[in-house]
Amino acid sequence: MIGIRKTVCRHRAESELLLKALTGDLGSVGKMLSYLSSSNKYLRQIMQEAIHDLGNQEMWEKLLRCLAEGRWDHQQDCPRRADPEASNRIDLSIEEAFIEDAGEWETRLKEAALRQGLQDESQPVRWTSAYLLGLRGQLNRVPVLSEMIDYGSLEWQLRAIKALVCLDHQECGPPLISALAQGRDLLHREALRALSSLGEKARLGWVSALNHPDSHIRWHAARGLGQIGDASSIHILAEGLLDPNHAVRWATADLLGYLGEVSVPAVLKLIIHQPLAEPFRQAAYHALNSITNQDIQDRLEPLIKALRSPTARLEAPAAAQRILAEW
Repeated sequence: MIGIRKTVCRHRAESELLLKALTGDLGSVGKMLSYLSSSNKYLRQIMQEAIHDLGNQEMWEKLLRCLAEGRWDHQQDCPRRADPEASNRIDLSIEEAFIEDAGEWETRLKEAALRQGLQDESQPVRWTSAYLLGLRGQLNRVPVLSEMIDYGSLEWQLRAIKALVCLDHQECGPPLISALAQGRDLLHREALRALSSLGEKARLGWVSALNHPDSHIRWHAARGLGQIGDASSIHILAEGLLDPNHAVRWATADLLGYLGEVSVPAVLKLIIHQPLAEPFRQAAYHALNSITNQDIQDRLEPLIKALRSPTARLEAPAAAQRILAEW
């Protein structure tokens, strides 16, 4: 344990209360948590400031367990935990205290407590440690956050998403895709919102989702890549024109049309090398015909005409071959 740091005490009574709580005095623990659960933000702030001023690693270790398991040491928390709104305020107050550092000395105390928490025998403590470290910007906690999404309850999954959004890195895309694929409820909506907030950094996640077994996720992948205007994986994306799901084919065609000239070679190659089944013919026609650049439309006119022909299966591949050779 790292001892108490001598510092200016802004709230002497509250600081003494914290010292008593550290000794295991449950009455003091209850009063402290009543502060943190108050609907009055100034009371919550006073206790948070007292916690910062105390400068004690053991306090952070106990707050970590309180957030993870809803208890202080091996005792239950104050009766305020019975009120869901008050309990939520306790958790948010502790979370805020963990995120905001009063100085480098406090950073060391907190991160020592959180690293220790990662080794705890309690899964909630381990996961909460990873969650808080994620909120503090430690990218190497992404594997644990991914584990929370795959195996945790909805509460843990939503915490993991929140941390991944804070990390704001391309490595966060794949676990968010995993969350997106789990049903159509709150988790799905929050994952979609998180992927949208990542913008270009979600590209790797969206590309990996183009081959997802769920057609709804493939549709989202095409839409997601369209939102960021991604053309770097154009050949993988174009294969969505062959998807057995109509919505996926149409979303892909819309995106390819939006991307314009860069998408044309990939579509031409598919027409040349893939059987021109009717669903694919319609999607390919829609993709090419929706390109708005008139010069490109003039160059594609023989192929677009062939795709409308009753003998498209014979005419279109030959037309595509000629255009690709000159592209």
